[in-house]
Amino acid sequence: MSSQLTILNTKIRSLDGLFSLNDLHRASGAEDKHSPFRFMRNEQTKELISEIDSQTPNLVASKIIRGGTDLTVRGYWVCEELVLSYAMWISPKFHLVVLRAFLAMHRNEPKQLALPEPSKMYQRDLTEKEMQDFCWAWYALRNYIELTDKLQKQFGGFGGDYARAIRQLNERYGNLPQEMLPTLQRITAEFNQDITHGNGWNRIIYNVRHPNAIIRSGGLVHLF
Repeated sequence: MSSQLTILNTKIRSLDGLFSLNDLHRASGAEDKHSPFRFMRNEQTKELISEIDSQTPNLVASKIIRGGTDLTVRGYWVCEELVLSYAMWISPKFHLVVLRAFLAMHRNEPKQLALPEPSKMYQRDLTEKEMQDFCWAWYALRNYIELTDKLQKQFGGFGGDYARAIRQLNERYGNLPQEMLPTLQRITAEFNQDITHGNGWNRIIYNVRHPNAIIRSGGLVHLF
């Protein structure tokens, strides 16, 4: 693609020619009934994927990335046809916005057509402890997602309510840590850090700024 796809002021990431369905979900308003996993389980979606696969065998229509150390690529990735189908599944209005955005991108126009008004901005005063609490919550959520990844790999092949619950939780919330990062990085930009100290907070803030880092003993860090 020649330019960045943007839907309603939300940048849509791309990977190997596919687009992030999780980003589309956020752009649409992030309603639970429009969650990507619900769309992907839709029978019409499955039929469309089969048709794409049969007509264009060299094209990967979709892929799901649940595990791995790189949080930025987790989620649902789909081809352009499925992006448009997802948008229509949500509403004709959203479908028109997405269609116009693709047309603008393919024409390499500098702006998306029919952009809405900018998102509302709110000013709030937060204490240092409150911002730290947000970071600790993010760190706990990230560890929780990593745990559900491991549980899904170990028990995902089994049936039953527990295995199904683990899979649904991972699909629904697996991308949240990555979505939270820009906000956390912005509100903690002025915080100092010293990775050489064993202080737990220093390690948390380092992880916020370097989410793919592994902190080893003695403060040594390896980045993927």
